[in-house]
Formats: sequence, structure tokens, C-alpha cells
Amino acid sequence: MPREMSDRELAAREREGYPFVFVSWVDSCENEDNSDIDVYTLPEPQQIAQVGLLVHDEDGYICVAGAIKPGLETYDYVIAIPRCAINSIRYLVFPEECDASE
Repeated sequence: MPREMSDRELAAREREGYPFVFVSWVDSCENEDNSDIDVYTLPEPQQIAQVGLLVHDEDGYICVAGAIKPGLETYDYVIAIPRCAINSIRYLVFPEECDASE
């Protein structure tokens, strides 16, 4: 079971690579059929739970990737999340480190 990173572990992880994060955030939403919407079928914002590698961190937004290709130095399944939409960011660690080269 993952747990939140301590400040010391976070500093070490930042030196060693990208932190693994759980981001709770709110996204906009629209109905699939988006015309002639009545008051009873109005869309609502969606609560999102995003898990991945924190690959970019700016004042206004973060980028979370679902995969990294170290040999190509590229990312897959990347999403940019505005900070104003974020409820919380949890830094996670696992008891045993995984080696992507294995």
C-alpha cells in the first residue's frame, strides 16, 4: 500500500527522479449530446483522481505523465492540470523501489 512521502524522502526522490503523485482535481464536463439540454440534464464538474509521475511543476500548472520512455527521453499519457483546479497533491512511495530496466 502506498503512503505519503516525508519531506526527506521527497528531497531524495527529486534528486533521483520524478515523484509519483496522486492528484485530486476538478475538471469541466459537457454532455455527449450537447444541444437542446434541459434543466434536468445539465452537466456538473467531474472529480478526477490522477495518478502518475510529476514531470513538470510550474506556478500555474503541473504535468503528470502515465509513462516514461527513458531511452527516448519522452513521456506518454501526459496531462496538464491547472493549479486552480487541484484539490490536493499527495506524493507517494512504495516500500520497495522498482527498477524500470528490469
